[in-house]
This record gives sequence, C-alpha cells and structure tokens, in this order.
Amino acid sequence: MDERLIGKKYYETMIEDTRKHPIQALGEMFLVEQKKERADLTAIRFAQGEVYFQHHDYEAAIFKWENIEGELGSWAKKNIADAYFELEMYSTAEDIYKSVNTDEAVLKTEVLLQLFSLYIVESRNDLASKVVKEAVEFQPDYPNVTEIARAFFEDQKDWNSAVVLAANESIRTESMGWFDVLKTYIQQGVAQSMDPDYFSTVLGSLYTLDQERFEKVTVALWKNYKYTDSYFEWLRVINNLIDTIELNNADVWDDLSVYYRDAYAGLLEGTHLIKELSPVVPRLLENWLKIADGELSLFAAASALSWNEIFPDTINALVIQDAESLLSKSPKLGGGLEAGEKLFNSIIQWSEDNDLKVGNKLKWMVDGLKDTRNFNLLLAGSTGNGKTSFIQSIVGESIAAEDHSSLVSVKDGDDLEILEITDTDSKVVMELTDLDETRRQRGTIVDVTIISDYLRNNHLRLLDTPGFNGEKSVESDFQGYLHGSDGLMFVLDARAPFTGSERDLLLEIQMMAPKLPIHFLLNKMDTIYSDQVAVRMEDETWDKVNAYFPNAKVFAFSKHYDSRQQLKDLSAFLQSNYQDENWKERRSEKILAFIRKTLSYLLEKRTANERKCEHSISWNESMEVKLNGAVNQLADLEKEKSENIIRSYRLLKDEVKNQLYSKIPELLRDCSKSLTESSDFSQVHVQLNQEMNERIQNFISDKIMPQYYRSLQDWIASSQMEFSQSQQFMDEMSAGFNELYKEERITLAGDFRVLDDWRRDADRMTSSIRIENVNILLRRTPSQLLLKGAGKLFGAIPQNKANMYNRYKKYLESEDYLDVAEMITERFLTQFGLFEKSLDRDISLFYRSSFALLQKTIEQTQTEIKDYQAALEHMKENPEVYRDPITLFEVKLRQLERLEKIEKKRLAQLQRK
Repeated sequence: MDERLIGKKYYETMIEDTRKHPIQALGEMFLVEQKKERADLTAIRFAQGEVYFQHHDYEAAIFKWENIEGELGSWAKKNIADAYFELEMYSTAEDIYKSVNTDEAVLKTEVLLQLFSLYIVESRNDLASKVVKEAVEFQPDYPNVTEIARAFFEDQKDWNSAVVLAANESIRTESMGWFDVLKTYIQQGVAQSMDPDYFSTVLGSLYTLDQERFEKVTVALWKNYKYTDSYFEWLRVINNLIDTIELNNADVWDDLSVYYRDAYAGLLEGTHLIKELSPVVPRLLENWLKIADGELSLFAAASALSWNEIFPDTINALVIQDAESLLSKSPKLGGGLEAGEKLFNSIIQWSEDNDLKVGNKLKWMVDGLKDTRNFNLLLAGSTGNGKTSFIQSIVGESIAAEDHSSLVSVKDGDDLEILEITDTDSKVVMELTDLDETRRQRGTIVDVTIISDYLRNNHLRLLDTPGFNGEKSVESDFQGYLHGSDGLMFVLDARAPFTGSERDLLLEIQMMAPKLPIHFLLNKMDTIYSDQVAVRMEDETWDKVNAYFPNAKVFAFSKHYDSRQQLKDLSAFLQSNYQDENWKERRSEKILAFIRKTLSYLLEKRTANERKCEHSISWNESMEVKLNGAVNQLADLEKEKSENIIRSYRLLKDEVKNQLYSKIPELLRDCSKSLTESSDFSQVHVQLNQEMNERIQNFISDKIMPQYYRSLQDWIASSQMEFSQSQQFMDEMSAGFNELYKEERITLAGDFRVLDDWRRDADRMTSSIRIENVNILLRRTPSQLLLKGAGKLFGAIPQNKANMYNRYKKYLESEDYLDVAEMITERFLTQFGLFEKSLDRDISLFYRSSFALLQKTIEQTQTEIKDYQAALEHMKENPEVYRDPITLFEVKLRQLERLEKIEKKRLAQLQRK
C-alpha cells in the first residue's frame, strides 16, 4: 500500500472494471456513495485527486484533497504540497510539507525527500543538506536515501558530510562497499580535516570483519595524516587501537609494518624534539614489534633496544626481552651499507641545514666506502721505502713525490681527473704536474682518477699515505684513513726491513684497527746483490713479521723484476690475502664508525660554537673599547695638529700685519721728499695722495706679496710635516688593529689633497692683488683743509710758496698715518682672513675618512656582538634544538650497530661451516 500511496496509485485499488476510464469509474462510484444515508466520500475524493494529478490537473487535485481527514489526511496534505511543487509554487509547497505531522515512517521520509528536492530546485543547498541528513538519520534503510545523500554530498563537494555518511554507514551496515567508499575518500585526501580519533570506531569495526581491508584503510589514513599537523594524533590513535585489538599471530601485516618502520625513521630525522617524541615513540616501537614479521621484525627489535638504551625504562620490559630474544635467533640480514649511507646522508643534510659543515675529507672517505666496486688498499711505510715508485710500476705514471705530505688516492676511470680536497674546499687540478705544491700540504687529499688497466682489472684503489719519518705515534688523519680502507700494505725497505720504529707503529695501528688485514711489500729487492741473499732476506723478514703479525704475508717486489709476471703475482697475492668474499660486508661497519665520529664531531662543534660565541663577544667588546680609544686618540691628534697649523698660519699673518703697520707710515712720510718750493700747492695734495697710494701698492706688490707667498709655502710645508706625522700615527694604529684582526681590515689614510687645495689658494691669493686707492690727504681733516685752502689762496703769490712748502713738509713728516696703515692692512688681509676661517674645516677633511672608517668598524663590531649574543642566548635557551637531533641520530646509529652485530654473527657462523 505504501508504494501505491507514494506513486499516487491508490485509486487502482478501488477500480474493479479496468475497461472504464478511472475518472468515469470514480465518478460513478462517487454518485452511488453520495446517495447513501451515511456516505463516506473520503477514499473516493482521495483517489480522484490522484487521477487529476496524473493528468496534470493540479488545481482539481488540490480541490479534491483539501478536505480529506482521517487515515489519508496526512497523505492528502503531502499530495497537495506535491501539486503546488509541480505548479512551481515552492513557498506554498514548502509550508505545507512542513505542516505534515505524522508518525508514519514512510510518509515522514517521503516528505523529507520532497523537501530535499524542493531545496535543490531553489538552490538552497544548506537546507537541502540539513533535510537529507535528517532523512538518513531517521530512516537510513529507506530505499536509496543514503545513496541520494552520498551523491548530493559529492556533487556539493561537502566532503566532511560525505565522510561522516560513509563512516556511519560502514559501522551500521558492516558493508564492505561502504568501507571501500570511505577508503576512496581517504585516498583522495578529502578526510584530512577530520580528527584522527573519529576513525577509531570505524577501524575497530572493520578489524573484526575484514583484516585485509582493515590494513588497507589504516594505511590510507596513515598516508592521509602523514604530512599534516594531525600526524602525532594519528599515531596516538593507531597505537591505542593496536593496543586494544587482539592480534592473531598468523596475521600478516606487511604494509602496516612498513609504515611503522617509515614512521619511526621519519620521527628520528632530526626535525622533532625529544619531548615531542617521548609520548609517541615507545608505544610505536612496541606495536611495531607486535605486528612486524621477517626482516622488519629484526629492525623493530633493534629499534626498540636502541631507543631503550638511550632512554632507559621507556619501553615495557617484556617487550625488551622479546626483542633481545628475537635478535639472538635472527636469520640472515643485509642492507647495512645502504642503511648506513642513508643515515650518514641524513646527518649531513641536518648539519648543513643548521650551518654545521662536516669536513669534506670525512665526506670523501665515506663516499669511498659507498663505492663497492673497488677494494681500498692503504699503502703505508717509512719515508724513502719506495711507495711512490711501487705505484708508478702499477699505473705506469708518476703520481706523487716520495716526500709528499698528503693522502694520494689513485683509481681507474675513463678520463684523467684530479681533485684537491681539504676540509673546507674541493677544487679541480688540471695536470699531474700541478700537484707539486699540493702534495706537500699536510692534511690535503689528492684524488686522482687515471686510466689504468691494472687497477680496473683488479678492482683496486690505492691510498698512498705520507711516509713515516721517525714518528712515535700515528696521527689522527692516518686513523681516519685506516677506517676508510679495506686493507693495509706496509712497504718495507729490503735494505733495512721491519725496523723497531716500524714495528711499534704497526702494533699501534693494529690496536686501532684490529680487524684490518695487514700484509707487507718488501720493496727495493734489486738492491740485494744476489738471488740467494734475496731469498734469505725475504725469509728472515717473514719470520720477523710473523713474530708480531702471525697472519701477515710478505710480497717481494722490485721495479727491475719482470714487470708482467710480477704484476700477475701481485694480483694473486692481493686476491688471496685481501679481497676475500667478506670485504664488502665489512664496509657497513666502517661507515658506522665514521657516523659515530661525525656525531662526536657535531657534539664537540656545539660546545665549540658556544665557546666561539663567548670568545667572539669578549674579543669584540675588547675591540670596541680599543676602537673607541682610537677615535679619542685620533680626535686628540686632530686637535693638536689643528692648533699647530692654525697657530703657525696666524704667526705669519701677524708678521705681515706688523710689517704693514710699521712700513706704510714710513712710506707716506717719505713722500715729503717729493715736495719742492716750486710745487703747485693748489694741486699738490692731489698729487701727493696719488703718489702715496702708488708707493703703498708698489710696496705690497714688490715686497709684501713675494714675502707672503714664500711664508705660505713654508707654512704649507710645515703643515705637510704635521699631516705626515699624523699619517705615521694612523699607519701604526692601522697596523696594530690589523695584527689583532689577522687581516687588512683597517687602513686609516689622511686626505693629503687638502695641501693641494692650500697651494692653489696660496697662488690665487698672492698672484695679484690691487688695493683700492685711499684718500690719505683728501679726507678733509682740519689741518688738511687749512693747507688746501691756503694753497689755493696763496699759491699764486711767489713770496708765500716758501712758507707753504715748509708747512706742507712739516705736516707730511709729522703725521702718524696709523689710521691709513690700519685701513690698508685690513683690506690686504681680508682674503687671508677668510682663508684662515676655513682652516678648521680643511684640517678636519684630512681626518674625516679615518674617523668614518673607525666609526663604521665600531658599528660593525657592535652588530657582531649583538649577533653573537643572540646566537649564544638561543643556544643556551634552546639546547634541545641542537642536542635532541644528535641524540636521535645516535639512537638510529645504535640500531644499525645492533643489526650489524647480527650480520657479523652470521658471517662467523658461515666461516665455521
């Protein structure tokens, strides 16, 4: 019946004669029922409404359904809403849908689905989402309701709702189809925003149903959260889940175990602090060991033991016992070299990211161990024992001088290639002849690739070390070479083989590398005068060697022996005594030794960096004091020299001034000699005034100016001496600072161009000067007016000329002329006064650049102090940022060391069989 009501075919249940049209049949039924005393027309009206609806007569249908009550009343109301929906009167339809109040599950669900459709038509997607979720929650088993909801959520890209739907349906229905849908969402990355804990119930449910799917969904979630901020929360969730479920020993969790392995390795990459890892890693390791199988179980066991060794009692004691038991019964395990190489690269990357450069030489040694194509044969011996000639016999070319101080590596390659390697640099050397200087630099590595059939055929790389020359012990560089080699060939001189000092050095070497194969090359056999003596010498040397090195062999060698046969015998000697089947296996142990050395170096570097910062702060503070002192000293020097130079200039100016004061009055009084009784006294004052000005001008031009010029040149020369003394002082100051800085950082230089400016000024001021005429006798003083008037009045009277002559002469000779002298002097010295005023500025220019350089250096020093203080404060405030990654690398190293012990144990077992 529900299906008929939903499809509006209820009327079919009322019509018996299908030959009549439903409208006719129902109309006839309506007339019959209406005639009854107690007529019930409800069902017929409801059926008529359905038929009208089918024929799109929605208004008639609505009319028929409006007054229906009883059992069909709620359905009629829902149908009325459907009719308004078809008439596109959505608001009315919505109101009517919402007014339907029923307990019938089917009807309620249909109303919700119709509302859902209405909201979609009106693009009211939020309301559509709300009602479809309500429908799913109310009646999830209703046909297609969950599929409709899923399609809608996917279309709207409402992934959270889609994921929630899939998760709920997976749990409710236990259908693998829904679990697969959920897995697809997770793989598409649309579930990343969900809290990891949300999936706990889903995973727990799936585990009981399908363990294979459980692993796949878990792996998908792991991928989903791996690179998000929720990763640690995910690890907590999965560990909680593995803790709670009962695992079957027969189950295989290969994929999940790999993710546990990768998670553990990733957490120890140095990007997380220990305080972040402590709550996570122990449980991670415990659960990894629980699910791991085969080789991964050995990695898990080694990891758990290594972590617990660095962080005691953080892993359950029973788990540690199981791990130890598992490792003790372990089968063959390989890959140690690759794992060590990966760990070393991680450490190098971390150190570079944190501005802690690992030396190039150490990286070069590890690179040599990674290359398993060649056996690294270390050549050692006393200076003069012929190592270099031995190498020349093998490769056919001289590579290194006998007295070289660097490690020389020689291997086969397609082309000649030479690298010069130091801890801080690596550069290409073009020709072997360019190596002469490099080969004498102690601590340098010279890496030579050369075309050599012998090296290629024997898979050999030669490491030629500097010769021993009376040393009592082995240097640290040589110790590194030992760890980077696969065997040691010690070259002896047949004329004095296996001396006491050589024996002592070799015993020390054996203690440093007890597992390193050591054999001997008895060189320069051609110096023995007979074959019998040569054979006896070889036997005696062998006996001496075997007393301390019972497993060592001796190979006699001479550059004069048959080259082809000798090299063939040498190949057999190397193959039988060095290149056994296990030499490549031992490389992993050697890389681990270098890793431990690197970690020790980085720890020391941390302490060294702190000390460096503290020393740099102290040193820069001391330098700041010295620099400020230098500024003060230079300021005092500038003040002293400025006073000297200006004082000297004022003295010469005053000298000229005094000379003008004294000489000008004399010149003017001397003009009385030009006066005679026959002079025209009516004009004599004009003539005398002109003569006086000319005498003054001539005196200044002929006497004063040359004298002043010479004085200025002397003054400039004196000033140059003052500046030179200042420069000498600044040179000494610069040298002192540069000695402290250990570089040419400060060069204090005075600006001697100031002197050139002064010379030009001196030429300009003394080259030509014209003093404006002064009214000496025409200034109308009372006596002058009297003389002038008398001259005009009596000039024509002869008997009065004598009287006028005497009066003029007396006047000219008795006048002091000081005011004239002062006026002339002031005019003359005007430009020299301006020059004097500029001296302070000019002198300061001489010192300006030096002051600027000192001030700049002070500012740089202050900046360095602040930078070092900030770095030191950062190191002391956050020591774990540096310390924790190294500790975690140490955990990984110990894991590999434990696995390496397994491998060595297996090798020993194989050798006993």
